[in-house]
Amino acid sequence: MQEKKKLSKNVIAMMIVTAVCIAANVIAVFSTPAADFYMKHIFAPLSDIISEITGILPFSIGAVLIVMGILLLIATPFIVIIGAVKKKKRLLKGFGIFFGWVLIYIIFTETFNCFVLYRTTEFSQKYHGGAGSSGFTNEQLSQLCEETIINANELALQVSRDENGDIILPKNFDEIAERSMNILSDRYPELKGSCPKPKRVSGAVMTSFDLQGVYFPFTLEANYNKALSPARVPSTVMHELSHLKGFIREDEAGFISYLACLEAEEPEVRYSGYISASNYLLSACRKSLPYEEYYRLCTLISPEVRKDNTFVSEEYMEYIRQKAVISTETAKAVSNKAIDTTLKVGGITDGSKSYGRMVDLLLEYRFYIQE
Repeated sequence: MQEKKKLSKNVIAMMIVTAVCIAANVIAVFSTPAADFYMKHIFAPLSDIISEITGILPFSIGAVLIVMGILLLIATPFIVIIGAVKKKKRLLKGFGIFFGWVLIYIIFTETFNCFVLYRTTEFSQKYHGGAGSSGFTNEQLSQLCEETIINANELALQVSRDENGDIILPKNFDEIAERSMNILSDRYPELKGSCPKPKRVSGAVMTSFDLQGVYFPFTLEANYNKALSPARVPSTVMHELSHLKGFIREDEAGFISYLACLEAEEPEVRYSGYISASNYLLSACRKSLPYEEYYRLCTLISPEVRKDNTFVSEEYMEYIRQKAVISTETAKAVSNKAIDTTLKVGGITDGSKSYGRMVDLLLEYRFYIQE
């Protein structure tokens, strides 16, 4: 009887937590001000505290939980079969409770660390008054792309490099990232506060799944691919740190990352910001401008920038292809689909395509806010 009572308490608790998550999602969907209040007054301060705690450990707790989750899924059918065959009711009940709480934990953290934040006021409207809502011309797009490429070219000649010509990033990059974020907080208050030290995650796994960085809502950690090319590390880290401050939309995190990189004194960090922005701008130019203009812009890119602007080194990518259990193409497709689905479930109707909306923020900032 006592065992049944404990199970009942667990079920009731699970139902309560689930109901709270459903209510929070419904409120966020129908009340943007409520979502804004949550981001500023609840999520941001709590995120600072929790990310500092999880940051004590040098390894990624989120990555460990992902591995454990995969192992749990693999073990589940065997545990159920053994429990059923041997009539181990206590085993099945205990496992059911454990599995249930794992699902509840995922639902809870996804709700309050992702889904509610997707419903906040969009960045442009909140901070720039929707200044660029009327749209932008192809001439403005081309101009900004050219300016960005030129800035990247200039910084490519200023960054520190080793004997192989590879970029040497500042050793105190975590301090630089926090300083840059706090400088931006004068304009965007939610960025104020401490930033945890970004964590380097398995290059093999991240590269296989075509990931530069990952924000884990389960543990509030900023992670990046340890095999990532140095020129992409600062902008990637700033992007993931932006998520920890509540800017969960990908285009907004990318834009904040760009601005934060430009606030740094170190040329290596500013260089990373311009490279990231140029990639998004060139992608937009390829879709919107005549081929001749797009080609002209591509020819402006210096050899140094072309060399630096890679995901990982060609040697490392080839190594991953040879050692991969499943093809990198399959892993990349699975990763992209998972990201696209998560964004759409969160209310971002264009899914992964929303990354490209960073270009609108860049154009808005350049032609309506700076001028």
